Amino acid sequence: MGGSFNPIHCGHLNLGRACLSGGYAESVLFLPSGNPPHKRQGLADKRDRLRMVELALSGEAGMGVCREEIEREGVIYTVDTLRILRERMPGCAFLYMIGADSLRQLHTWKQPENIIRQCTLLVAMRPGEDRESTMETARRWRLRGAEIELMDAPLMDVSSTGIRDRIAHGQSLDGLVPGCVEAYIREKGLYLTDEEDAR
Repeated sequence: MGGSFNPIHCGHLNLGRACLSGGYAESVLFLPSGNPPHKRQGLADKRDRLRMVELALSGEAGMGVCREEIEREGVIYTVDTLRILRERMPGCAFLYMIGADSLRQLHTWKQPENIIRQCTLLVAMRPGEDRESTMETARRWRLRGAEIELMDAPLMDVSSTGIRDRIAHGQSLDGLVPGCVEAYIREKGLYLTDEEDAR
């Protein structure tokens, strides 16, 4: 599961658990991005985001962290990461977990035709996304050779953007992020506005 994890939240963990309990995969690797091409504004330092993922996954059976995109320099693209991981783990079949919103934007990713040759796409619905529209998008990609599975997972109306907004306004994160992640955010003063930071 790739992403900026800015910050990681309970929705991400629920997707990982659903992937395992639904038998889609034997293990889930969380792949925090180092320098993603599409996300810049309000992005916490990659080491902080990595540490929050590590904290969130402590005690989660079947889930681990991959540091590949954190350690690489330059702008990071999924197509390159998949190639590297496939070379490193030649005996593994890869599923790349994305949200339905990302499937809609897949045509904007670098070398999408290469991406779909390297992995199966495991697509999770997100609040606000239409299932029929997602299935139609999946159908069009399958015609181009993609292997796509739609994952049954409970929808959780939580987003990293919403969490950052709550932090900036001094609101509770109870039930939205693991307690250890909230403690780290508070300790490091992450996602505070300049006004809040000055207090």
